[in-house]
Amino acid sequence: MIMSDYIPRKDTELLLWGENFCTRVADNATDWGIPTAEVTALQAAQTAFAEILPAASGPLADSVTIERKNEARHALVEKIRGMAAFRLQNPILTNADRLLLGLHVHDTKPTTIPVPTTRPNFELKVTDVRRIAVHFHDQDSAGRARPYGVNGAVVYYDVLDAPPPHPDALSRSLLATHTPYTLEFVEEERGKAVYVALRWQNEKGQKGPWSEIESTVVP
Repeated sequence: MIMSDYIPRKDTELLLWGENFCTRVADNATDWGIPTAEVTALQAAQTAFAEILPAASGPLADSVTIERKNEARHALVEKIRGMAAFRLQNPILTNADRLLLGLHVHDTKPTTIPVPTTRPNFELKVTDVRRIAVHFHDQDSAGRARPYGVNGAVVYYDVLDAPPPHPDALSRSLLATHTPYTLEFVEEERGKAVYVALRWQNEKGQKGPWSEIESTVVP
């Protein structure tokens, strides 16, 4: 199990930590089963943070620049935490691998965390051009985002010409640790149908039952 307090608090420390994390993920992506698109998105977030940090750290930094830096930091941390809680739970990784990535780990996993038995209910809402927000909560409680022991909802999605026969047919996936979670698309996907399904994942990486498949049009 990966502990949650591994992100450095200082921006300069996060920059160096993130460079190591991104490099090791990129170097091992094929062996660890991490899709190229997710590696590219992680690297882009690291680059954006690295580019804005010097201007935001200088004595002449204004509030707009500092806010842009904070947004870039948040985006990078979100990518890192999502990958650590989802892709880097792959059993092929050892605790030694995770320590080299800069993650903190426990040697044992709690035995009291149950396998999810409920499914997420969710809504798809257009927020901007090429962006769709996924608002989710547990089927048993509209006011509670996720059940006990669950570290997020695995979001499976794909842009397809026809509805998929089963959620397994959706080729893209990520772990959303908060709601709403925004999916981003490329210009070529505008006007096409995107299909989405969710399932809970607990802190051991065990997944619960599928939600229904929902769809909307990429704006």
